[in-house]
Amino acid sequence: MTRKLYHYCSLETFISIISNKCIRLSDLSKSNDYMERKWIISIIEEALDKSLKDEGIIIDLRENYWYEDGINNHIEYLLSMLKDRVMESSYIACFSRKGDLLSQWRAYGDDGKGVSIGFDPKLLRKVNSNKNDIYIEDILYDKDEQIEDIRLAVNGAVTYMKNLFHDDAVRVSDDFNKYFIEEFDAFCEVICDELEISSCYMKNPAFKEEDEVRIFYVPLISEDNHLAIQEELSKTRRFNNYVLKPIDFHARNDQIIGYADLSFEKLVQKNIISEVIIGPSSRVNKNDICYLLSKFGYNSDDILINESQASYRLR
Repeated sequence: MTRKLYHYCSLETFISIISNKCIRLSDLSKSNDYMERKWIISIIEEALDKSLKDEGIIIDLRENYWYEDGINNHIEYLLSMLKDRVMESSYIACFSRKGDLLSQWRAYGDDGKGVSIGFDPKLLRKVNSNKNDIYIEDILYDKDEQIEDIRLAVNGAVTYMKNLFHDDAVRVSDDFNKYFIEEFDAFCEVICDELEISSCYMKNPAFKEEDEVRIFYVPLISEDNHLAIQEELSKTRRFNNYVLKPIDFHARNDQIIGYADLSFEKLVQKNIISEVIIGPSSRVNKNDICYLLSKFGYNSDDILINESQASYRLR
């Protein structure tokens, strides 16, 4: 049997999801998960050094090589560029394969007073659309697998550099290794494009218990043209019975936070929501959930409504 994907939330957020038939993708850079996204930066040097050697490229990533003030070697330049990309906005919604997990209740389920919503994984995975810059990926926790993922990105970037080398009619040397070092900034541009996506689904192995699956939206926004920014932020995207609404903003904790609502209204009658688990310290009952679902057009008879079996002690 295919395992459901669960989204933990407060009762307020639950009512909003059910009534609006939307999953909210929030700005990762303003979330508690932001520091987790920086995990890739902590492993990139090790992965890059190994991957380049496998490609037959000899380069000392820490040799003295001035790029700009404060950046005096190759790895510092790459990490600086990658940090800038990581800080750009990506919008995420998080799910777990485990619907009744204490750590998730504490972190995302309003300290156990909320619910976890079980989504049909086959329908949820149809959100994946490269054309619309929206993806759904299993979080990668294993460090060796993460390094392999980076290796594949390096392989693609090296292939790009080899094509650049062969097409460069004015290059002064036929030594590709020397050319690679001299044009390392071009390699960085390509590899960072790849790792910007990867950084959304790589996390520290310490979080493996969460068994997370993540939807993330990475719109391509040009920072140099306000008309292009306005156009990108105002787009409505329709695909696979989903509607990704334009980016909007709200204020929370003295910050302006961007978000994009993903409507699943057309999938309600296909039972995209198939279970609701009531939190271990919640005061709501099954009838509360059933009436709410029925009110907003869900097939409440077909949706399992269960109570948490977790033994929970309020902090």
